[in-house]
Amino acid sequence: MTIVLVTGGAGYLGSSVLAPLKLAGYQPVVFDNLSHGFSQLVLQHNVPLVLGDLSDRSLLRSVLKAYRVDAILHFAALANMGESNEQPNHYYRINTVDALGLLEEAIAYRPQSPPAVIVSSSCAVFGIPPALPIAELSTRTPINPYGRSKLAMEWMLEDLAQRYRFPAVILRSFNAAGADPQNGCGECRQHETHLIPLAIEAALEGKPFIIHGDHFETRDGSAIRDFTHVRDLASAHIAALDYLIAGGASTDFNLGTGVGYSVREVLNCVERVCGRPITVKIGRRRLGDPPALVADAAKARQLLHWQPHYSDLERIVRDALSWEQQRQRVPGLGRLVTA
Repeated sequence: MTIVLVTGGAGYLGSSVLAPLKLAGYQPVVFDNLSHGFSQLVLQHNVPLVLGDLSDRSLLRSVLKAYRVDAILHFAALANMGESNEQPNHYYRINTVDALGLLEEAIAYRPQSPPAVIVSSSCAVFGIPPALPIAELSTRTPINPYGRSKLAMEWMLEDLAQRYRFPAVILRSFNAAGADPQNGCGECRQHETHLIPLAIEAALEGKPFIIHGDHFETRDGSAIRDFTHVRDLASAHIAALDYLIAGGASTDFNLGTGVGYSVREVLNCVERVCGRPITVKIGRRRLGDPPALVADAAKARQLLHWQPHYSDLERIVRDALSWEQQRQRVPGLGRLVTA
């Protein structure tokens, strides 16, 4: 059986791949420091959980050897664009330096045939793209420390995979959203920053929702994003793993639907699904916030045979709402809202 080390596997996107990995015949092992993750999201799947930090190179080395790891899915990262402007050093340390340490230990663990590596990257590496939708060959010019830290990680992986001859795939998620309530997976943050859970909270609790800028060059003045259901992103990671195991060449893929929704359109959808109005306030535009990010996922469709089946916006919001209501019954899973 192929053993897959899932770094950051107790987090939102990382935990979403655990059930699909097992269903596909892989054996996941999670490595997480729980700084932004929850052990419940791992243990419910009867998956080994190693508590540790990627900066602990000796622990990482022992885990690779003890479990005889064949492949790595790397999710462990910080992903708050606004926070990255305030703490750029922290983002480079976690997203770039720790990723380098992981790759170096993977190479040292099996120098002749290092494990296959799949990294979860972000559309933030593209900054303000010259055209939409965004294909893999679009210029990567990030405009915030978060995006730059992820781009540096991509460059490292590309260079090391070529030099040390191990297969690698970069998967760039375009705004992971929604939840997988059936498999006990969804967004769990003490201090939520993502649009859809914040909008649901605003609808259910009557709190005002702040739109960060309403003068973008978009159809209604609010930023536009391509939202991809977490179940679809999970299936893409499994497809990428299958692709590498079958001998596929190292490459990169953009993962999205090709359809962009504005912040106001998302709020309207949340109001319909929740059956409650949202009070909107306008705040300042955030530094490093692109007007629009929409994916061209043709390459993933062609090479991975991947299709987003769950990424209709209303389905995303309904699943996110179901998850919020479900996790009220699970102690310790972050922010709770009242239905």
